[in-house]
Amino acid sequence: MAEDLGEKTEDATPKKKDDARQKGQVAKSTDLGALILLATAMTTIAVAMAMLLERGGAFIRTSLDSDQLASQIDPGEFVTVITTGSREVLLAMAPVLGVIFLAGVISHLVQVGPMLAPKAIEPSLSKISPLAGFKRLFGLQSLVKAGLDILKVLAIVIVAVVTMWQYEEKIAVLSEFPLMPGIIEMGWMIADFTLRLLVVLLLIGILDFVWQKIKYANDLKMSKQEVKDEMKNADGDPEVKKRRMRMAQQIAMQRISTSVPTADVIVTNPEHYSIAIRYDQDTMIAPVVVAKGVDALAMRIRRIATQHGIPIVERPPLARGLYRDVEVGHAIPADFYNAVAEVLAYVYQLDGQTVAA
Repeated sequence: MAEDLGEKTEDATPKKKDDARQKGQVAKSTDLGALILLATAMTTIAVAMAMLLERGGAFIRTSLDSDQLASQIDPGEFVTVITTGSREVLLAMAPVLGVIFLAGVISHLVQVGPMLAPKAIEPSLSKISPLAGFKRLFGLQSLVKAGLDILKVLAIVIVAVVTMWQYEEKIAVLSEFPLMPGIIEMGWMIADFTLRLLVVLLLIGILDFVWQKIKYANDLKMSKQEVKDEMKNADGDPEVKKRRMRMAQQIAMQRISTSVPTADVIVTNPEHYSIAIRYDQDTMIAPVVVAKGVDALAMRIRRIATQHGIPIVERPPLARGLYRDVEVGHAIPADFYNAVAEVLAYVYQLDGQTVAA
């Protein structure tokens, strides 16, 4: 019944997946990718904090040590300070930005693999269709997205409440700390809260990615008829293939009908293979296979040979070897010289001729 109704009950074929990929349709969670970038950035900054502080301190010292700050600022000195400071900032941020970029690439590759989809940026009316936009706005994807957003808000609130509850005593006496120890203690509490929040949000991101995979598989499902049509298009219409095979057989039969009468001998298996061989000592360096066939074609070759009085010699190993290794119109290889010469000698002996060694 599902097949009759055209319901999409079949998993997508590799071709359907490849076509979707070419259009940029892949299972990817943007939330997971963003969270991976954020986690990488924070981790890298934490690891590189000593270097960042050192570079920042060098920039501040360079700025404060300028002799021109107490009086009129010299333009040349100002340019030197800005150039030096910019270089220090770039040197400090380069490793952080490099790691973040690498994390973004890895996040993309892990989710969807290498992908180049030029069709995804091609203009399409469906991208600006109000109906398509309405379906996206109120579809299942939007509901799931809204649910995940609500879950993220709840996660932030719960993690914040739990963290504040655990640090309640420290927060109460934080105003009594000296300036720098207080800042450091507050920094540790914020870092702990951020780490917990990232772990929870990453779990939600993984949940979103799993949902995207499920939705992607469901969106690409095919009906049984679509699978049949795709197989027909890939393999060719069976009726067309049958017609081509019949035409090929007719052409082969016509070729055999004209080439077999020119042969000097037919070498057979005898039940499956027939090889028609022609040899002219005056014009040929070696005997030539003018026709060959298996099963029905082999029988056709033998019938034509019988009609034209061409000798038929049973040499099973030779017939199999010639059929396997020699194409029609080609001379026989040297490996077959002795065996073919023996057959031709036998045939010419019947006709009172001689064959050159």
